[in-house]
Amino acid sequence: MLLSQALGLNLSQPMLDFIDIDLHLDFPLFIDPIGFLEPREPFAQECQDDIRDFFEAVLQAIIAGDMAKGNELLAALQEPNETHLGISDGEPRGRGIGAKQAEQLLESLANSPAAKTGLLHDLTDCALFIENIGADKVSDITTNIIRRNLIEYTQQQFEFHNIPLQTNLPTGRLWVRGEGRWETDRFDRIPLIEGQRVLLVPKRYVRWRGGMQQVATHYYTHFVTNFVRDEQLRTNGHLVQVIKTKKGEKREVYKKDIKKDMPPTKENLARFSVENPDVYRRFKEVIKRKGPIGLRKIVELDGQQFNEGQFNTDLIALLRAIPPGRPNATNYHHLVSGIITYLFFPHLITPTLELDINQGRKRIDIAFANASQQGFFSDQRSDVFLMAREIMIECKNYAEDLANNEIDQMIGRFDPRRGRLGIVACRSVVDQNRLIERCRDAFRAQQGAILVFTDDDFEALLNAHDIAREPALQNMCRAKFRELLR
Repeated sequence: MLLSQALGLNLSQPMLDFIDIDLHLDFPLFIDPIGFLEPREPFAQECQDDIRDFFEAVLQAIIAGDMAKGNELLAALQEPNETHLGISDGEPRGRGIGAKQAEQLLESLANSPAAKTGLLHDLTDCALFIENIGADKVSDITTNIIRRNLIEYTQQQFEFHNIPLQTNLPTGRLWVRGEGRWETDRFDRIPLIEGQRVLLVPKRYVRWRGGMQQVATHYYTHFVTNFVRDEQLRTNGHLVQVIKTKKGEKREVYKKDIKKDMPPTKENLARFSVENPDVYRRFKEVIKRKGPIGLRKIVELDGQQFNEGQFNTDLIALLRAIPPGRPNATNYHHLVSGIITYLFFPHLITPTLELDINQGRKRIDIAFANASQQGFFSDQRSDVFLMAREIMIECKNYAEDLANNEIDQMIGRFDPRRGRLGIVACRSVVDQNRLIERCRDAFRAQQGAILVFTDDDFEALLNAHDIAREPALQNMCRAKFRELLR
Protein backbone atom coordinates (compact mmCIF):
# COMPACT_ATOMS: atom_id res chain seq x y z
CA MET A 1 0.00 0.00 0.00
CA LEU A 2 1.26 3.48 -0.87
CA LEU A 3 1.70 5.97 1.94
CA SER A 4 -0.70 8.43 0.31
CA GLN A 5 -3.43 5.78 0.37
CA ALA A 6 -2.79 4.89 4.01
CA LEU A 7 -3.03 8.57 4.95
CA GLY A 8 -6.20 9.12 2.92
CA LEU A 9 -4.56 11.74 0.71
CA ASN A 10 -6.35 12.29 -2.57
CA LEU A 11 -3.02 13.12 -4.20
CA SER A 12 -0.63 11.12 -6.34
CA GLN A 13 3.17 11.29 -6.54
CA PRO A 14 3.46 14.28 -8.94
CA MET A 15 1.45 16.45 -6.53
CA LEU A 16 3.40 15.41 -3.44
CA ASP A 17 6.69 16.97 -2.35
CA PHE A 18 7.88 13.70 -0.79
CA ILE A 19 8.38 10.18 -2.15
CA ASP A 20 5.13 8.25 -1.97
CA ILE A 21 6.67 5.08 -0.53
CA ASP A 22 5.25 1.58 -0.48
CA LEU A 23 4.77 0.68 3.17
CA HIS A 24 5.49 -3.00 2.62
CA LEU A 25 8.40 -2.89 0.20
CA ASP A 26 11.54 -0.86 -0.26
CA PHE A 27 11.18 1.83 -2.92
CA PRO A 28 14.06 1.51 -5.48
CA LEU A 29 15.36 5.02 -4.88
CA PHE A 30 18.22 6.32 -2.76
CA ILE A 31 18.99 9.55 -0.95
CA ASP A 32 21.77 11.20 -2.92
CA PRO A 33 24.02 13.58 -0.92
CA ILE A 34 25.14 15.15 -4.20
CA GLY A 35 21.72 16.78 -4.33
CA PHE A 36 22.50 18.77 -1.19
CA LEU A 37 25.58 20.46 -2.64
CA GLU A 38 23.95 23.14 -4.78
CA PRO A 39 20.36 24.18 -3.85
CA ARG A 40 20.41 27.18 -1.55
CA GLU A 41 17.39 26.25 0.51
CA PRO A 42 17.31 25.45 4.24
CA PHE A 43 16.77 21.68 4.11
CA ALA A 44 19.65 21.07 1.69
CA GLN A 45 21.97 23.42 3.58
CA GLU A 46 21.23 21.79 6.93
CA CYS A 47 21.81 18.32 5.50
CA GLN A 48 25.02 19.36 3.79
CA ASP A 49 26.35 20.95 6.98
CA ASP A 50 25.52 17.84 9.05
CA ILE A 51 27.22 15.49 6.58
CA ARG A 52 30.37 17.57 6.36
CA ASP A 53 30.48 18.05 10.12
CA PHE A 54 30.20 14.30 10.67
CA PHE A 55 33.04 13.46 8.32
CA GLU A 56 35.16 16.23 9.74
CA ALA A 57 34.74 14.60 13.17
CA VAL A 58 35.70 11.17 11.77
CA LEU A 59 38.74 12.54 9.95
CA GLN A 60 39.85 14.49 13.02
CA ALA A 61 39.70 11.27 15.04
CA ILE A 62 41.87 9.56 12.40
CA ILE A 63 44.38 12.43 12.35
CA ALA A 64 44.56 12.34 16.16
CA GLY A 65 45.11 8.59 16.08
CA ASP A 66 41.97 8.08 18.15
CA MET A 67 40.70 4.99 16.35
CA ALA A 68 38.33 4.15 19.21
CA LYS A 69 36.58 7.49 18.70
CA GLY A 70 36.43 6.91 14.95
CA ASN A 71 34.90 3.47 15.45
CA GLU A 72 32.38 4.89 17.88
CA LEU A 73 31.24 7.50 15.36
CA LEU A 74 30.98 5.07 12.43
CA ALA A 75 29.38 2.22 14.40
CA ALA A 76 26.39 4.48 15.12
CA LEU A 77 25.45 4.33 11.43
CA GLN A 78 22.89 1.59 11.96
CA GLU A 79 20.37 0.15 9.52
CA PRO A 80 17.60 2.71 8.88
CA ASN A 81 14.24 1.35 7.80
CA GLU A 82 12.01 4.40 8.32
CA THR A 83 12.42 5.86 4.82
CA HIS A 84 11.57 2.60 3.00
CA LEU A 85 14.11 3.50 0.31
CA GLY A 86 16.63 1.12 -1.24
CA ILE A 87 16.42 -2.45 -2.45
CA SER A 88 15.68 -5.38 -0.15
CA ASP A 89 14.00 -8.73 -0.56
CA GLY A 90 10.64 -8.57 1.19
CA GLU A 91 10.27 -6.22 4.15
CA PRO A 92 12.50 -3.13 4.14
CA ARG A 93 15.95 -3.61 5.60
CA GLY A 94 18.56 -0.89 5.69
CA ARG A 95 22.21 -1.32 4.88
CA GLY A 96 23.88 0.53 7.68
CA ILE A 97 27.30 -0.18 9.10
CA GLY A 98 27.84 -2.87 11.69
CA ALA A 99 30.73 -3.01 14.16
CA LYS A 100 32.96 -5.05 11.84
CA GLN A 101 32.18 -2.84 8.84
CA ALA A 102 32.86 0.23 10.95
CA GLU A 103 36.38 -1.04 11.62
CA GLN A 104 36.90 -1.83 7.94
CA LEU A 105 35.58 1.56 6.83
CA LEU A 106 37.74 3.36 9.37
CA GLU A 107 40.79 1.46 8.13
CA SER A 108 39.92 2.31 4.52
CA LEU A 109 39.53 5.97 5.42
CA ALA A 110 42.78 6.02 7.38
CA ASN A 111 44.71 4.46 4.49
CA SER A 112 43.06 6.42 1.71
CA PRO A 113 45.25 9.00 -0.02
CA ALA A 114 42.12 11.10 -0.44
CA ALA A 115 41.71 11.31 3.34
CA LYS A 116 45.40 11.85 4.03
CA THR A 117 45.61 14.81 1.65
CA GLY A 118 42.38 16.55 2.64
CA LEU A 119 40.54 15.67 -0.58
CA LEU A 120 37.85 13.81 1.34
CA HIS A 121 35.09 16.13 2.56
CA ASP A 122 31.73 14.38 2.30
CA LEU A 123 29.86 11.25 1.28
CA THR A 124 30.18 12.09 -2.42
CA ASP A 125 33.94 11.74 -2.07
CA CYS A 126 33.58 8.51 -0.07
CA ALA A 127 31.38 6.95 -2.74
CA LEU A 128 34.08 7.63 -5.33
CA PHE A 129 37.22 6.81 -3.39
CA ILE A 130 36.45 4.35 -0.58
CA GLU A 131 35.94 0.64 -1.20
CA ASN A 132 32.69 -1.13 -0.22
CA ILE A 133 30.63 2.08 -0.29
CA GLY A 134 27.96 1.92 -2.97
CA ALA A 135 24.69 3.71 -3.71
CA ASP A 136 22.66 1.78 -1.13
CA LYS A 137 25.19 2.25 1.67
CA VAL A 138 25.70 5.92 0.83
CA SER A 139 21.94 6.43 1.08
CA ASP A 140 21.66 4.67 4.43
CA ILE A 141 24.67 6.45 5.90
CA THR A 142 23.18 9.74 4.75
CA THR A 143 19.84 8.85 6.35
CA ASN A 144 21.51 8.33 9.71
CA ILE A 145 23.38 11.63 9.59
CA ILE A 146 20.42 13.75 8.44
CA ARG A 147 17.75 11.95 10.52
CA ARG A 148 17.02 15.08 12.58
CA ASN A 149 16.25 17.00 9.38
CA LEU A 150 14.06 14.18 8.04
CA ILE A 151 12.05 14.17 11.27
CA GLU A 152 11.46 17.92 11.01
CA TYR A 153 10.55 17.62 7.32
CA THR A 154 8.10 14.81 8.08
CA GLN A 155 6.42 16.86 10.79
CA GLN A 156 6.20 19.81 8.41
CA GLN A 157 4.58 17.76 5.64
CA PHE A 158 2.05 16.18 7.98
CA GLU A 159 1.10 19.67 9.14
CA PHE A 160 0.89 20.86 5.53
CA HIS A 161 -1.55 18.08 4.65
CA ASN A 162 -3.48 18.64 7.88
CA ILE A 163 -2.76 15.14 9.23
CA PRO A 164 -2.60 14.84 13.04
CA LEU A 165 0.79 13.71 14.32
CA GLN A 166 0.82 12.96 18.03
CA THR A 167 2.82 9.74 18.27
CA ASN A 168 5.97 10.07 20.34
CA LEU A 169 8.48 7.40 19.31
CA PRO A 170 12.21 6.89 19.82
CA THR A 171 14.05 8.87 17.16
CA GLY A 172 17.15 6.76 16.79
CA ARG A 173 20.52 8.40 17.24
CA LEU A 174 20.79 12.00 16.08
CA TRP A 175 23.97 13.73 14.99
CA VAL A 176 24.84 16.81 17.09
CA ARG A 177 26.56 19.24 14.77
CA GLY A 178 29.43 21.19 16.26
CA GLU A 179 29.88 18.77 19.16
CA GLY A 180 31.24 15.79 17.25
CA ARG A 181 28.94 13.26 18.86
CA TRP A 182 25.71 11.31 18.52
CA GLU A 183 22.73 12.09 20.72
CA THR A 184 21.08 8.98 22.14
CA ASP A 185 17.45 8.17 21.41
CA ARG A 186 14.93 10.78 22.42
CA PHE A 187 11.19 10.80 21.85
CA ASP A 188 9.59 12.96 19.18
CA ARG A 189 6.49 13.09 16.98
CA ILE A 190 7.15 10.42 14.35
CA PRO A 191 4.31 8.82 12.36
CA LEU A 192 3.50 5.20 13.10
CA ILE A 193 1.59 3.81 10.11
CA GLU A 194 0.42 0.21 10.02
CA GLY A 195 2.77 -0.47 12.90
CA GLN A 196 5.80 1.00 11.12
CA ARG A 197 7.82 4.12 11.80
CA VAL A 198 7.90 6.35 8.73
CA LEU A 199 10.12 9.26 7.76
CA LEU A 200 9.37 11.19 4.59
CA VAL A 201 12.07 12.07 2.06
CA PRO A 202 11.79 15.04 -0.35
CA LYS A 203 11.69 13.81 -3.93
CA ARG A 204 14.10 16.61 -4.85
CA TYR A 205 16.96 14.71 -3.19
CA VAL A 206 16.66 11.13 -4.43
CA ARG A 207 18.26 9.24 -7.30
CA TRP A 208 17.81 5.79 -8.75
CA ARG A 209 20.73 3.42 -8.20
CA GLY A 210 21.96 3.63 -11.77
CA GLY A 211 22.00 7.42 -11.58
CA MET A 212 24.24 7.35 -8.51
CA GLN A 213 26.54 4.67 -9.92
CA GLN A 214 26.97 6.69 -13.11
CA VAL A 215 28.71 9.45 -11.16
CA ALA A 216 31.97 7.50 -10.91
CA THR A 217 31.67 6.40 -14.55
CA HIS A 218 31.09 10.00 -15.62
CA TYR A 219 34.13 11.18 -13.65
CA TYR A 220 36.41 8.53 -15.10
CA THR A 221 35.15 8.74 -18.69
CA HIS A 222 34.79 12.48 -19.15
CA PHE A 223 37.35 13.95 -16.76
CA VAL A 224 40.06 11.43 -15.89
CA THR A 225 40.57 9.83 -19.31
CA ASN A 226 40.29 13.16 -21.14
CA PHE A 227 42.96 14.64 -18.88
CA VAL A 228 45.23 11.60 -19.27
CA ARG A 229 44.78 11.69 -23.04
CA ASP A 230 45.71 15.37 -23.25
CA GLU A 231 48.74 14.88 -20.99
CA GLN A 232 49.94 11.88 -22.99
CA LEU A 233 49.70 13.86 -26.21
CA ARG A 234 51.41 16.88 -24.64
CA THR A 235 54.32 14.87 -23.29
CA ASN A 236 54.39 12.24 -26.06
CA GLY A 237 53.80 9.60 -23.42
CA HIS A 238 53.88 5.82 -23.68
CA LEU A 239 50.21 5.53 -24.64
CA VAL A 240 50.61 7.67 -27.76
CA GLN A 241 50.26 5.80 -31.04
CA VAL A 242 51.22 7.14 -34.45
CA ILE A 243 48.49 6.47 -36.99
CA LYS A 244 49.08 6.72 -40.73
CA THR A 245 46.38 8.67 -42.60
CA LYS A 246 45.95 9.91 -46.16
CA LYS A 247 47.29 13.28 -45.04
CA GLY A 248 50.29 11.84 -43.28
CA GLU A 249 50.75 10.78 -39.67
CA LYS A 250 48.50 11.46 -36.70
CA ARG A 251 49.20 10.96 -33.01
CA GLU A 252 46.36 9.40 -31.01
CA VAL A 253 45.63 8.04 -27.53
CA TYR A 254 42.81 5.52 -27.26
CA LYS A 255 40.57 5.34 -24.23
CA LYS A 256 40.77 1.53 -24.21
CA ASP A 257 44.53 1.83 -23.68
CA ILE A 258 44.03 4.36 -20.88
CA LYS A 259 41.57 1.98 -19.21
CA LYS A 260 44.04 -0.90 -19.48
CA ASP A 261 46.88 1.23 -18.14
CA MET A 262 44.79 2.80 -15.35
CA PRO A 263 41.64 0.77 -14.57
CA PRO A 264 38.75 2.76 -13.04
CA THR A 265 39.21 1.42 -9.50
CA LYS A 266 38.44 3.58 -6.47
CA GLU A 267 42.11 3.45 -5.50
CA ASN A 268 43.17 4.76 -8.91
CA LEU A 269 40.49 7.47 -8.86
CA ALA A 270 41.66 8.60 -5.42
CA ARG A 271 45.33 8.64 -6.45
CA PHE A 272 44.56 10.54 -9.66
CA SER A 273 42.42 13.09 -7.79
CA VAL A 274 45.13 13.70 -5.21
CA GLU A 275 47.67 14.30 -7.96
CA ASN A 276 45.26 16.44 -10.02
CA PRO A 277 42.94 18.21 -7.55
CA ASP A 278 41.88 20.84 -10.08
CA VAL A 279 40.34 18.15 -12.29
CA TYR A 280 38.35 16.78 -9.37
CA ARG A 281 37.21 20.26 -8.32
CA ARG A 282 35.91 20.90 -11.84
CA PHE A 283 34.05 17.59 -11.71
CA LYS A 284 32.46 18.47 -8.36
CA GLU A 285 31.27 21.78 -9.78
CA VAL A 286 29.58 19.92 -12.64
CA ILE A 287 27.81 17.32 -10.50
CA LYS A 288 26.67 19.99 -8.04
CA ARG A 289 24.52 21.33 -10.86
CA LYS A 290 23.01 17.92 -11.63
CA GLY A 291 19.24 18.20 -11.50
CA PRO A 292 16.83 15.89 -9.71
CA ILE A 293 15.35 12.70 -11.09
CA GLY A 294 12.32 13.26 -13.31
CA LEU A 295 8.79 12.67 -12.06
CA ARG A 296 8.12 10.01 -14.70
CA LYS A 297 11.17 8.03 -13.53
CA ILE A 298 10.04 8.21 -9.90
CA VAL A 299 6.58 6.92 -10.74
CA GLU A 300 7.76 4.18 -13.08
CA LEU A 301 10.42 2.93 -10.64
CA ASP A 302 7.50 1.97 -8.40
CA GLY A 303 6.10 -0.21 -11.18
CA GLN A 304 3.33 2.24 -12.09
CA GLN A 305 2.52 3.66 -15.49
CA PHE A 306 2.27 7.42 -15.74
CA ASN A 307 -0.08 8.61 -18.48
CA GLU A 308 0.89 12.26 -18.25
CA GLY A 309 -1.65 13.47 -20.77
CA GLN A 310 -4.56 11.83 -18.94
CA PHE A 311 -3.20 13.00 -15.59
CA ASN A 312 -3.13 16.61 -16.78
CA THR A 313 -6.61 16.33 -18.28
CA ASP A 314 -7.95 15.01 -14.97
CA LEU A 315 -6.33 17.88 -13.08
CA ILE A 316 -7.96 20.42 -15.37
CA ALA A 317 -11.34 18.73 -14.83
CA LEU A 318 -10.86 18.83 -11.04
CA LEU A 319 -9.96 22.51 -11.16
CA ARG A 320 -12.97 23.40 -13.31
CA ALA A 321 -15.27 21.39 -11.01
CA ILE A 322 -14.56 23.55 -7.95
CA PRO A 323 -17.12 26.40 -7.79
CA PRO A 324 -15.79 29.86 -6.92
CA GLY A 325 -16.71 31.12 -3.47
CA ARG A 326 -15.78 30.87 0.19
CA PRO A 327 -17.48 27.46 0.84
CA ASN A 328 -15.02 25.81 -1.58
CA ALA A 329 -11.95 27.85 -0.64
CA THR A 330 -10.24 24.94 1.14
CA ASN A 331 -10.72 22.55 -1.78
CA TYR A 332 -9.33 25.14 -4.17
CA HIS A 333 -6.46 25.86 -1.82
CA HIS A 334 -5.33 22.23 -1.60
CA LEU A 335 -5.75 21.52 -5.30
CA VAL A 336 -3.74 24.58 -6.31
CA SER A 337 -0.97 23.67 -3.87
CA GLY A 338 -0.79 20.23 -5.51
CA ILE A 339 -0.79 21.72 -9.01
CA ILE A 340 2.03 24.11 -8.12
CA THR A 341 3.99 21.27 -6.49
CA TYR A 342 3.65 19.39 -9.78
CA LEU A 343 4.19 22.18 -12.31
CA PHE A 344 6.89 24.16 -10.52
CA PHE A 345 9.05 21.18 -9.49
CA PRO A 346 12.05 21.22 -8.99
CA HIS A 347 12.20 25.00 -8.68
CA LEU A 348 9.74 25.37 -5.81
CA ILE A 349 9.78 22.68 -3.13
CA THR A 350 8.94 21.96 0.52
CA PRO A 351 5.53 23.67 0.70
CA THR A 352 4.47 25.00 4.08
CA LEU A 353 0.82 25.66 4.78
CA GLU A 354 -0.32 28.86 6.51
CA LEU A 355 3.09 29.74 7.87
CA ASP A 356 3.00 32.06 10.89
CA ILE A 357 5.10 35.21 10.61
CA ASN A 358 5.44 38.28 12.80
CA GLN A 359 4.51 36.29 15.91
CA GLY A 360 1.33 34.99 14.27
CA ARG A 361 -0.14 38.36 13.34
CA LYS A 362 -0.04 37.42 9.65
CA ARG A 363 -0.42 34.08 7.90
CA ILE A 364 0.64 32.90 4.47
CA ASP A 365 -1.58 30.53 2.52
CA ILE A 366 1.39 28.60 1.15
CA ALA A 367 5.14 29.21 1.16
CA PHE A 368 7.53 27.26 -1.08
CA ALA A 369 11.30 27.12 -0.70
CA ASN A 370 13.08 28.38 -3.81
CA ALA A 371 15.55 25.63 -4.77
CA SER A 372 15.84 26.66 -8.41
CA GLN A 373 19.29 26.22 -9.95
CA GLN A 374 18.55 27.99 -13.22
CA GLY A 375 15.87 30.04 -14.90
CA PHE A 376 13.38 32.60 -13.64
CA PHE A 377 13.19 31.65 -9.97
CA SER A 378 16.96 31.27 -9.67
CA ASP A 379 17.35 34.77 -11.12
CA GLN A 380 14.88 36.25 -8.64
CA ARG A 381 16.58 34.59 -5.69
CA SER A 382 19.83 36.28 -6.75
CA ASP A 383 18.15 39.65 -7.34
CA VAL A 384 19.50 42.13 -4.77
CA PHE A 385 16.03 43.56 -4.13
CA LEU A 386 13.67 40.59 -4.42
CA MET A 387 16.02 38.04 -2.72
CA ALA A 388 13.35 35.39 -3.32
CA ARG A 389 14.53 32.64 -0.98
CA GLU A 390 10.89 31.66 -0.51
CA ILE A 391 7.89 32.20 -2.76
CA MET A 392 4.74 33.24 -0.94
CA ILE A 393 1.52 31.99 -2.51
CA GLU A 394 -2.05 33.12 -1.84
CA CYS A 395 -5.05 31.18 -3.15
CA LYS A 396 -8.20 33.25 -3.71
CA ASN A 397 -11.26 31.28 -4.75
CA TYR A 398 -13.17 34.47 -5.61
CA ALA A 399 -15.92 34.87 -8.17
CA GLU A 400 -14.93 38.54 -8.54
CA ASP A 401 -11.63 40.23 -9.43
CA LEU A 402 -8.91 40.73 -6.84
CA ALA A 403 -9.05 44.10 -5.11
CA ASN A 404 -6.50 46.32 -3.39
CA ASN A 405 -6.94 44.40 -0.13
CA GLU A 406 -5.58 41.20 -1.68
CA ILE A 407 -2.57 43.01 -3.16
CA ASP A 408 -1.90 44.78 0.14
CA GLN A 409 -2.22 41.48 1.97
CA MET A 410 0.57 39.95 -0.11
CA ILE A 411 2.75 43.06 0.21
CA GLY A 412 2.41 42.89 3.98
CA ARG A 413 3.84 39.40 3.93
CA PHE A 414 7.02 40.20 2.05
CA ASP A 415 10.13 40.03 4.18
CA PRO A 416 13.76 40.81 3.25
CA ARG A 417 14.85 37.64 5.02
CA ARG A 418 12.50 35.43 3.00
CA GLY A 419 12.01 37.50 -0.14
CA ARG A 420 9.69 39.85 -1.98
CA LEU A 421 8.23 37.64 -4.69
CA GLY A 422 4.72 36.26 -4.42
CA ILE A 423 2.15 34.43 -6.52
CA VAL A 424 -1.59 35.00 -6.20
CA ALA A 425 -3.68 32.18 -7.63
CA CYS A 426 -7.24 33.12 -8.53
CA ARG A 427 -10.01 31.79 -10.73
CA SER A 428 -10.13 34.51 -13.38
CA VAL A 429 -9.51 38.20 -14.04
CA VAL A 430 -12.08 40.34 -15.86
CA ASP A 431 -10.31 43.70 -15.73
CA GLN A 432 -6.75 42.59 -16.54
CA ASN A 433 -5.36 46.11 -17.00
CA ARG A 434 -6.62 47.30 -13.64
CA LEU A 435 -5.12 44.35 -11.77
CA ILE A 436 -1.77 44.64 -13.56
CA GLU A 437 -1.64 48.35 -12.73
CA ARG A 438 -2.15 47.54 -9.04
CA CYS A 439 0.74 45.08 -9.15
CA ARG A 440 2.88 47.60 -11.03
CA ASP A 441 2.23 50.21 -8.36
CA ALA A 442 3.55 47.81 -5.72
CA PHE A 443 6.62 47.04 -7.79
CA ARG A 444 7.35 50.70 -8.55
CA ALA A 445 7.10 51.49 -4.85
CA GLN A 446 9.71 48.75 -4.26
CA GLN A 447 7.27 46.78 -2.15
CA GLY A 448 7.75 43.55 -4.10
CA ALA A 449 6.74 41.61 -7.21
CA ILE A 450 3.35 39.89 -7.43
CA LEU A 451 2.56 37.45 -10.24
CA VAL A 452 -1.08 36.51 -10.80
CA PHE A 453 -1.92 33.01 -12.06
CA THR A 454 -5.48 32.21 -13.13
CA ASP A 455 -7.17 28.92 -13.97
CA ASP A 456 -6.43 29.65 -17.63
CA ASP A 457 -2.71 29.96 -16.86
CA PHE A 458 -2.62 26.64 -15.03
CA GLU A 459 -4.58 25.00 -17.83
CA ALA A 460 -2.18 26.35 -20.44
CA LEU A 461 0.76 24.81 -18.57
CA LEU A 462 -1.07 21.52 -18.04
CA ASN A 463 -1.97 21.37 -21.73
CA ALA A 464 1.64 21.90 -22.80
CA HIS A 465 3.52 18.80 -23.94
CA ASP A 466 5.76 17.40 -21.20
CA ILE A 467 8.91 18.42 -23.10
CA ALA A 468 7.56 21.94 -23.70
CA ARG A 469 6.17 22.47 -20.19
CA GLU A 470 9.38 23.76 -18.59
CA PRO A 471 9.98 26.36 -21.36
CA ALA A 472 6.29 27.31 -21.14
CA LEU A 473 6.58 27.85 -17.39
CA GLN A 474 9.73 29.95 -17.76
CA ASN A 475 8.20 32.04 -20.55
CA MET A 476 4.97 32.59 -18.62
CA CYS A 477 6.77 33.70 -15.46
CA ARG A 478 9.08 36.04 -17.35
CA ALA A 479 6.15 37.50 -19.33
CA LYS A 480 4.20 38.21 -16.13
CA PHE A 481 7.29 39.78 -14.58
CA ARG A 482 7.89 41.98 -17.64
CA GLU A 483 4.32 43.28 -17.28
CA LEU A 484 5.39 44.78 -13.95
CA LEU A 485 8.25 46.68 -15.60
CA ARG A 486 6.15 48.66 -18.09
